[in-house]
Parts: sequence; C-alpha cells; structure tokens
Amino acid sequence: MITLSWTRQVNTAGETGKPATTRGQLWRVLLHKAENPVGYVPAITSCRILERYGDGFLREATRGDRTLVQRVTPDETSGRITFRHTDASDLHTITNQIGEDAHGNLTLTLSITLTDAPSEAVLGQNSYLRELDTDFAATLDAMTAVLRRNAVSASDALRH
Repeated sequence: MITLSWTRQVNTAGETGKPATTRGQLWRVLLHKAENPVGYVPAITSCRILERYGDGFLREATRGDRTLVQRVTPDETSGRITFRHTDASDLHTITNQIGEDAHGNLTLTLSITLTDAPSEAVLGQNSYLRELDTDFAATLDAMTAVLRRNAVSASDALRH
C-alpha cells in the first residue's frame, strides 16, 4: 500500500498578534471535524454518525456522488484520528495527526493510504515510484530480519 502525507503549520507566521492555538484546542476541533466534516472538508456535503463505540464511531459521509463508510478512531494521547474505510473505496485509511515542527509550532498532517489496487496501478505507471518501492521494501525486509534475530538473541540473553 502507498501512503501519501501533507503537513501544514497550524499557526502561521503571518498570524502575529493572535493567541496561538493550543494542542487541546486543536484536538477538540479535530474531534468536531471528525463528527461534522461539512464546513471543514470542502468535498464532503453530508455526514451522519451510524453507530458509536467505546473507542470511536462509524460514520457515513457523502463526497461528490460517492457515499463513504468510515470507522473513526480518535486517540488523544497520540494526537491522531484514523478514518478506516469499510467500503470499496480506493482509500484504506485517512489519518489526521497533530505534531510539532522543529520550532515547537503545532502542525497537522493529513495522510492517506491507498488500497492495494490503486497502489499497484500507481507503481505500474511510474518507474521512479516502482524503483523506490522495490528498494525500500527490500530494505525493510532486511531490517526486519536483523531486528527479529537480535530481538530473539536479546530475549535468550535475558533469560540466562
């Protein structure tokens, strides 16, 4: 699967004289956006909560001529809200993540993870991305093997 992300500063340099948005304020607004995306997400024209759970909710949103069903899971500790598509969308997940830049300013990162079919189509059409995918997949395979081997060795050493 391919993940794309975009990050923006929440308080821009041009907003001097205004009080800075706090992490708590941003979190509350993100929760509101998750339940009521109309007005925040230009492409979404309607949304309703279908079901609530202890760790989130299921929502149905209209985007253009499509109806999306998403399992929404907020995690305040990590500052992340995950929107997992339960329908036949090209998107597997959408994530809103609160962060900080190098200067301590709040940031918001929007990430999308494509499902396998569009990911394969993108990789099939773009040789640069295909080469990156091949290289980094092999790197991850090698890293995972060494991490697994070292983790087992460390566990064995701790038992003795």
